[in-house]
This record gives sequence, C-alpha cells and structure tokens, in this order.
Amino acid sequence: MKTLLLIAALFGAHHFVQANYWTKKADFGSFGRHRGVAIGLGNRVYAGTGHLNGDGSDEWFSEWWEYDPGTNSWAQKADYIGNNGGGDQDLTAIAIDGKAYVGMGQWSNATHFCYDPQTNIWTQLNNAPGDWFTNTDPFVIDGMGYYPSYMSATDSLYRYDAGTDSWTAMCAMPGNVGHRHGTFVVNGKGYYKSGYSFYEYDPALNSWTQKANFPGTAPNNNIGLSQNGYGYYIGGYLGWGDMYPEVWRYNPNLDLWEQLPDYPFNKRRWAVKAKIGDRCYMGLGTNGTNFGDFWEFDQFASADEFTIDKFKAYPSPAVDHISFQSETVQHFEIVVFDMTGKQVGQKSTENGTVRFERNGLQSGTYVYQVLRYGKMILSERVVFE
Repeated sequence: MKTLLLIAALFGAHHFVQANYWTKKADFGSFGRHRGVAIGLGNRVYAGTGHLNGDGSDEWFSEWWEYDPGTNSWAQKADYIGNNGGGDQDLTAIAIDGKAYVGMGQWSNATHFCYDPQTNIWTQLNNAPGDWFTNTDPFVIDGMGYYPSYMSATDSLYRYDAGTDSWTAMCAMPGNVGHRHGTFVVNGKGYYKSGYSFYEYDPALNSWTQKANFPGTAPNNNIGLSQNGYGYYIGGYLGWGDMYPEVWRYNPNLDLWEQLPDYPFNKRRWAVKAKIGDRCYMGLGTNGTNFGDFWEFDQFASADEFTIDKFKAYPSPAVDHISFQSETVQHFEIVVFDMTGKQVGQKSTENGTVRFERNGLQSGTYVYQVLRYGKMILSERVVFE
C-alpha cells in the first residue's frame, strides 16, 4: 500500500502543472439548489428536483430539465411526479435503455418512477422493497441496476431489472452504506466507497473484494464518475462545513490512486453528476450558498486524439526491450518507474513509436507513464523476465 501511494505521489508531480480538466457550461435552467439528481440519457443530460434553504426558505422542487451539449442550453420538461408532485430531494437515478429510473427520495419513500425522454412522460413503477435507498448512489452493469441499501437489518445490495420491474436481494454490502458514498463502473465491475474503505463488485460472482483504500481527505459525499477506463472521486466533506475540492483518479488495472488538480469552482456538497457516454458532468450543490453552475469534466481534454485502445506496449513479459506504439498520436514521452517509485528510464518519440531498452534492469514489474506536453495520460504495468 505504501509503495503504491509513493508511486502515486511521484506521478502527481508530472500532471499538477497547467492541467485544467473542467469546462464551464450553461448554468442550470432554473435557480441553484442542492440534493437534486441528474442522469444522462442518449445525448442529453436530465436534472432537477432538489432542496433550497439557507435564505429563510425551506422548499423542495419537482422541476425536471434537459441539457443539450450540442447547443449548451437547457429546456424544461415534465415535472417529476413523485411525492404527489410536491417535489423531493436525495432521489436515486439510473439509466437503462434510454429511460431514466428515478425515485426513493426523502419524501418519495419506496415509490419508483420511469421517465421516457421520447414522450416526456413519467410512469409509476412497482415500489422498491423498502425505503432504504434514499440518498444512495446506484450503478448499472449490463443493463441491470444495483442499489446499495441502508437502515435495514443488514446493509445489502439489491438488483433492479427494468425489463420485469422487479427487485432481487443480492449480497451484503462490505461496509456501512452512508449518504452518497459514491459509486462508479469500469469494465463491467462496480466500485463503492464506505468512508476510506474501497471495494469492487463482480456481478458474475455476486461478491465484493476490498481494494486499495481511498487516500483522499474527505470520506463523505464524494461524486463518483468513470471515464476512459478510470474511476474518479470528486469533492467531498469531513464535517458539514469542511468541504474539499479534491479530485482522485483510480486505475483498476494497478489498484492505484492518483491525485489530480482540485476542481476550479466553489467547494460544495450535495452536487449532482451525470454521464453521456464518456462525457462527465457535475454541478449544483451548496456550501451554504446554493449553486446553479454546471461543468463538464474531461481528464483527457488536452491529450488531443490519444486513446488507450489505440496504444500498446509489447511484448510483456519482455526480455531485452519493450516497444510503445500509438496509432493516433505521433508525439509522446515514456517514463518508467520501478515498484519503489524510482524513475529508471525515460524516452520520447515524434513518430508514434518508441523502443525502451532494458539496459540491465532487474527482472520484475515496472510501471510506465505516457506523457503528452508534460501531462500524464496513461499509467500501466509491464514486466521484464
């Protein structure tokens, strides 16, 4: 663990400079709020509901808005119908087959609804098995929704099948389920954090495996997102007013955490998140002031057209050299570290291919970085026999 964190610290030195992964988008279509919900459907983001207080008011909202990235604009849609149309907060939301499944909020209890963006109509579904899901962060794997639950006899994971509108109890959760202990999905596995403890869920085995602990400062209310084969935890708080703008990236292949630059906007809690494919969004929330700003996160925004699936390092295991090749970019730099975090080599190329010679390196596992314009865009392992 200490070795991995040491490597993470060394990596951080490369990409804390001149990195800005955030783009400000049009503000939310209505006024600022917190404890809302958002979800990506097709090529749109849908967001709404939520709570407003701190200015003498104490209100809940049923508004539902559509964000179009193509025009960078918001349009109001049919209001959320839960809680008899009286508004709600801390709702759960997932997307399956182009529809949003939303419900089980502070006032919706176990009620569950489907929103169809094609018809702009909400439909009530079967109730969830209990009112244990409010303010949790479900995730989707292979068209099935997975919902952490709390305040039951045992904190458990439930699976929701949208095709049959039915619920199945799966397995015990590996840690206490708290308010928005963020989740994300990478390569068909679900990831969940309870405090600083971090776990991977395999749906084929229906079991959790503990992974490297989350090294960030704030264990609560972190936004969980995934992009380009990596997972991210964004923001969070220690105490009610003790918020942090940290951004942490998780590499599932290495079981490794790396800290990225802080997000550039106001610190907050109770923000919303959404994804359209690999495009990630975050916004709204509060620090005592209710925010209506909306941001896109792209950790590879300045990496031009570099893509992981068009990059290879071979052979591995290797005997005397390793070749690094990109099919999409010509210029990149390779930096190699041993497992203590010591840099053992560095090479660059202007033609899309670089050959790294062993030059007496001992047998074992090494970590390489791909850098472009001083910014790390990939980190993986290779082996010398």
